[in-house]
Amino acid sequence: ADWYAQGQGLKYTRFRTMTALSKGQTPGPEASIGKCVSASRSQDYAAFAMELMEMGGVVTDPDHSPQQGFFPESWILSPAMRIAGGTDEILRNIIAERVLGL
Repeated sequence: ADWYAQGQGLKYTRFRTMTALSKGQTPGPEASIGKCVSASRSQDYAAFAMELMEMGGVVTDPDHSPQQGFFPESWILSPAMRIAGGTDEILRNIIAERVLGL
């Protein structure tokens, strides 16, 4: 239920970003919110998928792995998503300044 709710929240946050862009406006803090949530979600999804596949989930060799090693590679690379384009801490500061006025 948590993942569904977060997925719906991300979907509508993306809609707000696309609406702002289509009106020629600069996206507001919703872009930062979307990045913070989606980067951590992708790491959680990959970890959960590897757990479901048990030992097959940690095999990265495409010839011997379910899903051609997609989930282990996603899990390994997902921290890089949290750094690229601004770390979570920087994005949270942007959200605090623009949304909360701190």
